Amino acid sequence: MQKSKSNVHYQVSVKSITSHEFNVTLSIENPDKTGQLLSLPAWIPGSYMIRDFAKNIIQISAFNAAGEILNITKQDKQTWRVSPCIGKLTIEYQVYAYDLSVRGAYINDEYAFFNGTNMFLAVEGQTSQPCSVELIKPKENTLSHWKVATTLTSNKHLSHEFGHYWAKHYDELIDHPVLLGEFDIVPFETSGVKFELILAGGHQADTNRIKSDLTKICQHQIEFFKDSPPIGHYQFITLLTDNAFGGLEHISSTALMYSRKDLPSLYQKENMTDGYQTFLSLCSHEFLHTWHVKRTKPEELFEAKLDCEKYTEQLWIYEGFTSYYDDLSLLRCGVVKQEEYLNVMAKNLTRLVRNKGRFKQSITESSYDAWTKFYKQDESSINNIVSYYNKGAVLAMCLDLLIKQKTDNKQTLDDVMRYLWAQYGKLGIPTHKLSVQKIVADDLNIDLSDFFELALYTTQELPFEKLLSQFGINVNYSARDKLGDKGGSISTTPFMFDFGAQLKDKDIGVEVLQVTQPSASFNAGLQVKDVIIAINNWQISTDNLKYIINNLELKQQVPLTILRDKKLKNLSFTAERVVLDSIHLSVNDVEKCQSWLA
Repeated sequence: MQKSKSNVHYQVSVKSITSHEFNVTLSIENPDKTGQLLSLPAWIPGSYMIRDFAKNIIQISAFNAAGEILNITKQDKQTWRVSPCIGKLTIEYQVYAYDLSVRGAYINDEYAFFNGTNMFLAVEGQTSQPCSVELIKPKENTLSHWKVATTLTSNKHLSHEFGHYWAKHYDELIDHPVLLGEFDIVPFETSGVKFELILAGGHQADTNRIKSDLTKICQHQIEFFKDSPPIGHYQFITLLTDNAFGGLEHISSTALMYSRKDLPSLYQKENMTDGYQTFLSLCSHEFLHTWHVKRTKPEELFEAKLDCEKYTEQLWIYEGFTSYYDDLSLLRCGVVKQEEYLNVMAKNLTRLVRNKGRFKQSITESSYDAWTKFYKQDESSINNIVSYYNKGAVLAMCLDLLIKQKTDNKQTLDDVMRYLWAQYGKLGIPTHKLSVQKIVADDLNIDLSDFFELALYTTQELPFEKLLSQFGINVNYSARDKLGDKGGSISTTPFMFDFGAQLKDKDIGVEVLQVTQPSASFNAGLQVKDVIIAINNWQISTDNLKYIINNLELKQQVPLTILRDKKLKNLSFTAERVVLDSIHLSVNDVEKCQSWLA
């Protein structure tokens, strides 16, 4: 049944593939009689960085009901005022779309993708009113096969046709990404929810296997909350490229970017590659956000305006807890084996212990400074900041184990998640910075105030090693196997001496990308962008670095030849004791381990 006409209506078409432009027409039936204000968001929910989407508006014009041109004046970087008019107001503008990301807008010859934050001007005074969108099908014969993927409401359930779509208000409108183009649709259903995996960009994947695994993951997460799901349909809109990674949650969908070569192919059968496991973890992470971010959310981000930064200490709850459960869900629903899960957890722990910034920034500071530090990382970040995703996941694991320990496995972090949903998300009530602590104290009747103080507001180490040992897990430390070593296993041919820098190959030598403090490279005076030509007079590459380093002796000083700003310099490198910062987890008590993972 067709919806009644809204007072605010948008029309979107692809103006030019070659110049990557959308054309948008905005019709306002009852504009502000004193002059209508229009604005575009500066950031997109879930990605805490000012993006200034208005910079991509190329031209903008305004017309009254008679088609006469109206004056439109820019008020600031993202706001316009249109001169007063009687009757219908029409705004026409073009949007440049060549940001291939989950948060942007992008057009190529295969598809056109956009988020509402990039495209839809907000009509001040009417953002709480229903609005509609007409998606115009391209006229070119070569694009006649294009279709639509979005969870915006239409006349037909999960329609893939061009035409009219609706939203209850502006915030809902911009929370449904839209894909126009050629793509594969993989439908599945579980727990009364209809799902679609959308794959754009071309692939050779085993979609039946992905469908089977995603069905298990989605069913597990729906059942996890022990409540009716807040959605009736959901889309995984996936933009495939040669090498990409990203995800952004929405109210009933997610936008993903991933490497097509890391999806499982038919010949791989049941082999679980690291790349495919990471894809499933990404899907798990974003789907869990359907509850835990999109509905249960911090008070600072609840109905937040998108014109400037909104600061919160609570991202450890939302991204940290979700980063713990995304991989754990794969184990619980049988998609990965225990050994594969412990390998991933070991990599997460490795990442944390290698992050020297954990001694300088607390996890709540990391959350609060997401806008200026976490989302604007540079070569110094490894030494100066900590990730609320990574440390948050380890914190969640510690909290889970502590709750189990204190209640003899009768209660877990699962209960905290369900209380968060029942007491906050389901009721539309935002969380405050003490909500988790309050649930643990009041609902679980456990005093963990000392742990919360240490974990949230200090830079002291989390007690993960002690807690894991109490659940039958040994935390084993070893030296790195190679520069790109991520942990998870013990090498039989590790580095014998410390190096402490990340590198990439050049035509001659290697470029320094990052220097850890302290380390042998830092002590030698290496800087980011230096090009190392030789160590001990031997030419260096990423392939032979370990061989050359391992042929030194402890405390031996050797020449280090570099190019800095195209000037040849000679430094001195000292072979220092190797740092054991690769973690491998092993089970020493199966029964205790199962009390955690079962």
